[in-house]
Amino acid sequence: MAPLIELHGIRKTYSDGHEALRGVDLTLGEGMFGLLGPNGAGKTTLLSILVLALEPTTGTMHFDGIDAASGRARLEIRRQIGYLPQDFQPLRNLTGAEYLVHCARLRGIAMTRRNIDRRARMLLDAVDLTDVSDRLSGEYSGGMRRRLGIAQALIHAPRMLVIDEPTAGLDPEERIHFRNLIAEVAEEVAVLLSTHISEDIEATCDRIAVLTNGVLVFDGGVDALMSRSGHATSLEEAYAAELLRHGSRAA
Repeated sequence: MAPLIELHGIRKTYSDGHEALRGVDLTLGEGMFGLLGPNGAGKTTLLSILVLALEPTTGTMHFDGIDAASGRARLEIRRQIGYLPQDFQPLRNLTGAEYLVHCARLRGIAMTRRNIDRRARMLLDAVDLTDVSDRLSGEYSGGMRRRLGIAQALIHAPRMLVIDEPTAGLDPEERIHFRNLIAEVAEEVAVLLSTHISEDIEATCDRIAVLTNGVLVFDGGVDALMSRSGHATSLEEAYAAELLRHGSRAA
């Protein structure tokens, strides 16, 4: 099966001269893929390019064989990708249900209002927010807001879900709840999970990549990364050893 997303030679240099990405090659398909890297590694820049929110300086990206450089294709590609950014905040004056309907309208979903309402309620149930669906989202806890974020990213039935640092700041119980939810989503939709927390990757992903200083230094299975360190007894140790090998440290 052909990969869903193909990146070749992706570089990004900002106007101040900072080189955030330095020649990233990556292919993504079905299932769950974890992107590990310390703060400042270039993860958010890479995700922004993946969801077409940012243009690379050089390099190419194809989504299901479609060249993302084509202006006519970009709208269609965006319809196929759901995104939960690290700084996600819903509109506080809307209830959870109202917010999902609002997101559906923004994305131009070709459904009747009744069917949009039905899909919103179905997603709220899937992320365990049914009991608070009519409460203002501004009153939600951090974990509840992240779960609403997953629902909004899925409202338009994308083929891929891109998630940036979803469990940062959550308590242990909420983190486990959120990880379980992401694993369930990955049974139906391709998921890219980006984080600096190795435990989240270890609990959910079979394939991982490590990004540091804008360079993808590893791409493979968890066992392969463990083997590279030679002595690691956990993914966290193997990840730390990989960063040290390339002159970086975990955040």
